[in-house]
Amino acid sequence: MDPAILSAVSGLSGAVIGAVSSLATSWLTQRDQLRAQALRHEADKREALYAEFIIEASKRYTDAWDHQAQGPEVITGLHSALGRMRLSSSSEVIHAAGQVISLVTEAYADASKTFDEARERVRSGPEADPLKDFAETCRAELRVLRV
Repeated sequence: MDPAILSAVSGLSGAVIGAVSSLATSWLTQRDQLRAQALRHEADKREALYAEFIIEASKRYTDAWDHQAQGPEVITGLHSALGRMRLSSSSEVIHAAGQVISLVTEAYADASKTFDEARERVRSGPEADPLKDFAETCRAELRVLRV
């Protein structure tokens, strides 16, 4: 083979290989950045939903201390948030949210309590922090999404 042709083919091959590897590297980097951005967006969306659930559950649980529910509409907001969680959250988060709803429902079903009675129950049982398991489960899920 002619040395001039060999030199030209080698140079052209090197340029093509360099261009393809540069293109592949750029494509992979862009894909990874878009995936990380999508995961961050999903984590932010779930965090907002979990915060909404925590706020609503706290309000309902506190309200249940001195009110009996007149109907199921008092926990509609909790069930609404749970339904939205079912679209994207893990089964662990959904289970923990279900436990919170059960606790709030039971609190409404109990007879009205004085603040002292409620304080004593908080000191002596799982009601000390009724949202603790839910919050910890959510934190673990969000940590995985943000890695």
